[in-house]
Amino acid sequence: MSYRSLASSAGAGFLILSFFARLPAAMAPLGLVILVVSSGRGYATAGLAGGALGLGAAAGGPLLGFLTDRYGQRRVGLVAAVLDGGALLAVLLAVRSGIAPVPMCAAAALAGFAIPQVGPLVRVRWATLLGNQGRSRLLPVAMSYEGAVDEASYVAGPALVGLLALTGVPAVPLLAAALLTLTATVPFALHRTAPPALRVPMMMTAADTRARLPRTAMAGLVVAMFAIGAVFGATATGTTALAESAGRPGYAGLVYAVVGIGSALAGLATRWLPATFGLADRYLAAAVALLVGTACLLAVRSLAGAPPMMVLLGATVAPYLVTAYALAERIAPRRRAGTAMTLLASGVTAGTAAGGAVAGRLADVSGFIGAYAVAVGAAALAVALAFATRRALARRLAHADMPTGPATTAGAPAQRCSITSTPQVPGSSAW
Repeated sequence: MSYRSLASSAGAGFLILSFFARLPAAMAPLGLVILVVSSGRGYATAGLAGGALGLGAAAGGPLLGFLTDRYGQRRVGLVAAVLDGGALLAVLLAVRSGIAPVPMCAAAALAGFAIPQVGPLVRVRWATLLGNQGRSRLLPVAMSYEGAVDEASYVAGPALVGLLALTGVPAVPLLAAALLTLTATVPFALHRTAPPALRVPMMMTAADTRARLPRTAMAGLVVAMFAIGAVFGATATGTTALAESAGRPGYAGLVYAVVGIGSALAGLATRWLPATFGLADRYLAAAVALLVGTACLLAVRSLAGAPPMMVLLGATVAPYLVTAYALAERIAPRRRAGTAMTLLASGVTAGTAAGGAVAGRLADVSGFIGAYAVAVGAAALAVALAFATRRALARRLAHADMPTGPATTAGAPAQRCSITSTPQVPGSSAW
């Protein structure tokens, strides 16, 4: 089974389209920060705008995932893409016109709320398409491909922002994100591969209510994902401040994109960890590694010295994400796997927003080091949480209900794949 078989199933044009449709979500956060900072409003305001974008995405992502199951990807995807593109243009006009921060942040929140969930939805498409073609054995190949494309998009997105910022017009990156949303995400929503609506019931059945999530364990994992999200937000804001202080604001995206390279490489290496290295112990080790990776940022003194530290940080990100998602998948009942993954991904998005907002305020006072210190603090929270919950998670894993047999319904592959219907964030594909 090869990646060439995927092109024959959906068409090579679909592979290209789905990649470009992901780029706006990867470009918008950094493009927004660069635009606001360049307008002279300061890092605190930029952090608030970025936070509004992230909080909107955290709230809208799970809702859009549910709506696409109920009403179909074409209808919901089209509305979301048009709304998101329009909201990004509204943010651009608000910043350029010098409007007050509150309406600007409201437009940013709307843009985040409507971000089309391209990465998660394309996975659902593969499950449906390959199942209908009798090629279900290709599904692992498709999931592997999508993971690589997600990582590539979160490297290419900030890098593209950096290249466009070199034009000297700060509005260009966000404008390009809005135009890509309309010219790539809309065709993606309408593509022939979009599956029909599943008409998921609005209310849970009695059987569903008995399959509840372990609340305490899930709450701990959501906070853990909030912590790594804060690392993302603080690092992006700190890197923007670093580039600004060096007189090279357009280089922020290029430098931050290096985190994605390190994460992709580490994600591949995670496959080789021994099975005897249990998830609970791996979780604590990954958290400690994340703290070490963020601490390396405090050694940055120049823009030229930042990329090596970004690679080191990226190398600690993937193992943490992979382990957290694996823990959630193991401890959550099968019927609630989608809810579990959505909660974790929303935690990352909310953490990114909060980390960017706090780091923006500190960047105004202490420069990029102050912003990077927020990332270190978030990683320290991750370590404390992992240490406090390791034994409880190990006990939960020991008693986790394991699948007793193959799925009995024809729709099982698509339902299983739908656990990836989560907001897109850097590294979220690694699990």
